[in-house]
Amino acid sequence: MLACVVTERTGYPRAVQRPLGPGGLDGAGPERDVVLPVNGPVRRVAYSPNGRWLACEVAPDGGERERIWLVTTDPEDHEVYPVDTFSDATVQFVCWDGDLLAVTAFDSEGLAEGRLVDPETGESTVVDRRMGGALVHARDGAALFRVGARGHRELLRIVPDGRWWPLLPVDTGSTTEAGVILDAGGAGRPMRMIVRSDHSADRMGLLAVESDEDSTESWPVAFRDDADLDWVEVSLDGSTAVLLWNVRGGLSEIEILDLTPGRPRLVHIPPLPEVVASAPTLTADGRLLALTVQSLDQPPRVVMYDVENRRWTGRPPEQPVPAPRLVRFTARDGLELSGWLYRPGDPDGPDEPGPTVIHLHGGPEGQSRPGFDDLARRCLDVGVTYFLPNVRGSSGFGRFFIHADDRYGRFAGIDDVEDALLHLVDAGITDPARAVVSGRSYGGYLVNATLVRHAGRWCGGIAACGMSDLRTFYRTTEPWIAAAAYPKYGNPLQERELLMEVSPLLNFDRIDVPVLYIHGAHDTNVPLTETGQAVDALRERGVPVDVLLFEDEGHDFVKLANRRLLGDRVVRFCQEVFDGRIG
Repeated sequence: MLACVVTERTGYPRAVQRPLGPGGLDGAGPERDVVLPVNGPVRRVAYSPNGRWLACEVAPDGGERERIWLVTTDPEDHEVYPVDTFSDATVQFVCWDGDLLAVTAFDSEGLAEGRLVDPETGESTVVDRRMGGALVHARDGAALFRVGARGHRELLRIVPDGRWWPLLPVDTGSTTEAGVILDAGGAGRPMRMIVRSDHSADRMGLLAVESDEDSTESWPVAFRDDADLDWVEVSLDGSTAVLLWNVRGGLSEIEILDLTPGRPRLVHIPPLPEVVASAPTLTADGRLLALTVQSLDQPPRVVMYDVENRRWTGRPPEQPVPAPRLVRFTARDGLELSGWLYRPGDPDGPDEPGPTVIHLHGGPEGQSRPGFDDLARRCLDVGVTYFLPNVRGSSGFGRFFIHADDRYGRFAGIDDVEDALLHLVDAGITDPARAVVSGRSYGGYLVNATLVRHAGRWCGGIAACGMSDLRTFYRTTEPWIAAAAYPKYGNPLQERELLMEVSPLLNFDRIDVPVLYIHGAHDTNVPLTETGQAVDALRERGVPVDVLLFEDEGHDFVKLANRRLLGDRVVRFCQEVFDGRIG
């Protein structure tokens, strides 16, 4: 069986199941819907190893507080079983530990509790609980538990009797937050794991770790000087691993490892049918691989690879659509930056400088990659250039780069936005009188910040669910989000002056261009009040402000109908601020 999440023209993303044929999608049966008694997008699905249960993680009403529902794989069984965690603020799926469902549940104060839940009885066992942490993996009663704030994370190794040890030695500024237990150990055997980490390295790669009560040994399995490891997936029998690499500014490459001989070895690098891939999943025996692929003109779709016979199944893989052009430029302090340039017509043609939208991703540790982008497509269709820079703090460029905007580095990160614009102007791509800055989440914050810090550079701004004042953001966001953000933005107790300096709302008197604000009513990551106070401050001064509020969305805008409305509003705003000289 294959389970996946699909998005159609109406409604939230939903889960479907599909019986597979002997070769994967070749001979696959018809889809059938997973009917759940909750209105909201399905965000993740995963089968139990025994094949009986499908766990579905759902965000009620499009918000950010998830719940988990269980259904069986029997097509005649229409019952739906909630994982009984309704006293928690949010509960997230981790993995299956045999017949038990591993989850992380957060309470309203941010305490994270890792649990193993029996789907047959509903009974649960607590693995560990810590403020701001998360359960990462569980196998045969052993577990990996993540602790630490963003950019400074490590794993704890927990044995079945509840004792725990740090998995790796202290390496301040490293991130070790994903891993798989291959063998829980015991009876004289060490506990064996592979983890995704940049411990003692600049780039994210794969480490193998063996631990007993007295010692720990680790060694590098797969690291690259010019790429970060995005994802590692291991088959249930421990025979096969799939590595997903982030290469050349945001493209994907995939590697298949054989884990059986002891120390892993590379066996195959299959070519991908699209330029960006995510969410690899293996069958229990490692014979079949499913993953999601996408490109600018190809929305995300699931493809399957026959690992044993080294071929894609189902419809033949398409030739990758040519990616937007990767543009490299230098920030004012000498740091090399890059971004993906989408131009109307011939991307390498000698066009005259034209109207441009510079769009900024969230995070700050997110990354703009050349995957499917409906807003870029809408802008290109009306003759607007679309540029997605990866300013400092973005992932995919190594450990130094991702920390380069921490705390007092925030000012340089804001300056990167202006430097991106100046590069496009100097290159003859952008008309300096027709430039709009756009962004979502942290990118929305950057819109507010650059409109203040670089007033006069832009003819308009589009800020989606972005922070306007980091002090109020800390007070109103979820406690686990606030605590994890201290190393990125600053501690509200110890660095109050810094937070005042980097909070754009305090200097909104410098903004005199139209701004479009977009937000989801159920957003608890960046609460709606962040947009509300920004809108009020500008309207009090008579600055033109437009607001697009989605009553049925949270921090992400996932309904296709809402995405179309969003695209319409963005195009209309650009036409207005560009004096109607587009389209």
